[in-house]
Amino acid sequence: MSQQTTTSNNAPTNDELLQNQLIARYELGRFVSTSNLFETGRYFIVIPVHDSRTKTGHVLKSQTCLDTFKRELEVFQRMRGDSHFPHLVDYFGFFNPPNVINYCIVMTIEGESIQKLTGGRLGYCHRDIHFGNVTIKRESDGCLTVKLINFNGAVRLDPPSYPTGVMTTWQASWQVCEGMPYTCYDNLTSAVFILFKVRTIDPFGNPEQLKESKKSFDENPNVWFEDDTIWIAELYAQIQKQRSCRVNYIALFQMLETAVPGIDPLSPMNYRLTENY
Repeated sequence: MSQQTTTSNNAPTNDELLQNQLIARYELGRFVSTSNLFETGRYFIVIPVHDSRTKTGHVLKSQTCLDTFKRELEVFQRMRGDSHFPHLVDYFGFFNPPNVINYCIVMTIEGESIQKLTGGRLGYCHRDIHFGNVTIKRESDGCLTVKLINFNGAVRLDPPSYPTGVMTTWQASWQVCEGMPYTCYDNLTSAVFILFKVRTIDPFGNPEQLKESKKSFDENPNVWFEDDTIWIAELYAQIQKQRSCRVNYIALFQMLETAVPGIDPLSPMNYRLTENY
């Protein structure tokens, strides 16, 4: 339930004013669905659309929870112009009879999900970085860009936010599974876990024993890796070490450079398909 500020004399609440403003922004016929295929999440659906005004394709994300919509819109507005995130095209609301309001965010298409790290410098913790929320896109110049999507679970880092529900998920750090507050290190840890999916490494096993598996992995991550992937365990360990001495991106980049000699971690990505992957 969205929190509302009550006012006297039956004046509209802040949420009611926002709802009216969002509905007023709705432009009938501007964004037209281009496919019967869509993706769904816990609170939303995502639909490919055509912008009849600019003649371009975008993605429309629709949700019915005003609180999660406001949270995501705030993050989008704060990160406007940052190349690591989708571009906010438009936002609005519309009625879905009989009495449901759909809150919509239209954003640029950012490639195919592989089912960057979140902007900790922006003051937010994404809380849900996994292989479905990271996209890869090949640009017109042949370079690859990696971007992060889906911010309706994002929270401010200051003050640190404690989990308000069960957050024992595959992508969550052991610390979050234990109920500790979210930090930028938990985002970094989730980003490392994405590498497990890419290399088909599964140290967590049974979903019903995630907390125990994550604790065991945290105590000795090296046993899960061969010589060519041990750098992933070292990267994980470096992030955990930095929990007590602040994040040091230089150290992380140096570790990546050591893992792949001769490749600058900040250089553009080159790739080729192997067995259709």
